[in-house]
Amino acid sequence: MSNPGPAILVIDDDPVAVELIQVTLRANGFENIETCTDSSNAMTLIRTKAIALVLLDLFMPEVSGFDILEYTVQNHPGLPVIVLTADDSIDAAVRCMRIGAFDFMVKPMDRNRLVSAVNHALRVRELENRLDLFAAESHDIAGPQRRDLFETIITRSPRMAAIFQYVEAIAPSPKAVLITGESGTGKELLARAIHEASVRPGEFVPVNVAGLDDVMFSDTLFGHVKGAFTGADRVRTGLVEKARQGTLFLDEIGDLELSSQVKLLRLLQEGEFYPLGSDEPSRVSLRVVAATNADLAEKQMAGTFRRDLYYRLISHLVNVPPLRERSEDIPALLEHYVREASESMNRPVPRIPVEVLNVLERYAFPGNVRELQAIVADAVSRTQGSELSIEVIRGYLGNTGAEAPFQGARGCDDRFVWNGPFPTLQELEDYLIREALERCDWNQTAAARLLGVSQSTLSRREKRKRGMQSA
Repeated sequence: MSNPGPAILVIDDDPVAVELIQVTLRANGFENIETCTDSSNAMTLIRTKAIALVLLDLFMPEVSGFDILEYTVQNHPGLPVIVLTADDSIDAAVRCMRIGAFDFMVKPMDRNRLVSAVNHALRVRELENRLDLFAAESHDIAGPQRRDLFETIITRSPRMAAIFQYVEAIAPSPKAVLITGESGTGKELLARAIHEASVRPGEFVPVNVAGLDDVMFSDTLFGHVKGAFTGADRVRTGLVEKARQGTLFLDEIGDLELSSQVKLLRLLQEGEFYPLGSDEPSRVSLRVVAATNADLAEKQMAGTFRRDLYYRLISHLVNVPPLRERSEDIPALLEHYVREASESMNRPVPRIPVEVLNVLERYAFPGNVRELQAIVADAVSRTQGSELSIEVIRGYLGNTGAEAPFQGARGCDDRFVWNGPFPTLQELEDYLIREALERCDWNQTAAARLLGVSQSTLSRREKRKRGMQSA
């Protein structure tokens, strides 16, 4: 007898609801289904059975769904849980997503959406299992099936290959995606790849929301009706309508005003919005992809970013590593940008000396890929002979305070050479923090990653230091 594999576990004290879910799943090809109508047995089943996915009711008489969800997330972190409940309040949804639910659906359920959510959860779980296997055994990641979707992103990094696999897996999902990473890492390129992989019939519509006040945000995204304000002599269709059935890409989402965040949350939750001057909501179907280089956890603590919006955005989360953490990409990027700059200037493509590559591979790149592109364009424009000018590049690094190449990624034993008295730990810490901040142009997020600590840790140390200095 063949092994049917891990089961889908349905936990609900309502036998009618359980039967309905079973019929729906079996009609769509899911045969291995376990059921539990007594929630006091749920944790034992999760612990002892081979379970691939949990469909969980929240309010049950013995053990609550919240307790089961917390147990599952803490003890079986790779097991996705889809919450099915009659409670349609935002508080319940936020609490479940905060605990770690994969998805949240309100009863009575749309059967097509249920099947889609189950397929999506199982596919993502399979991908995560493959990535866990890669981490444990250091095997090469095969990368995405459709490599053409990622042709605009030049990389040889296994970490990026893993990201491409994940992006390909989540692309068909209608849920929002949050892309995090430092400035210049290629977040918009990845957002475009998500759109292309999703095969959505609508357009990819990018908008940078940084610096938009609430009125500008509303007018830009939602448009306005005739007479909404002085000068509004005709109807204006916003970018949300332009992105109908497509993807709306919101860059720098961490800088969005709180009042605008409320409107975006409504769009994500209800699929509706109000054009300026209209009392009637408009509905739209689209996929939202957001990106930020900010620490949204810190912004939540500071009260400048809504928690409920954050939990809506992180249905799928992608973190793009900085260039200094994938230095294996530098040779290919360098070659590409040298060729690109030369062609744009109608100049012969110069040869790349080994010294240029050595220097750039040991540089921290606080500006990431975008900074490398700018360095190369400047060097190509100022190169006189047949070789890319090493002097121009060294001059740039000298002007940025990086005359001594960054050695951390190479693991050199001579990174610290002390000609004077041996430093104390406090002196060494102060020196490293100051050096990291200078190399990263005082960008705390970039400096923290260079130091191997969280941005909040670095921020606290700097505040403590300033407090000691002012005392």
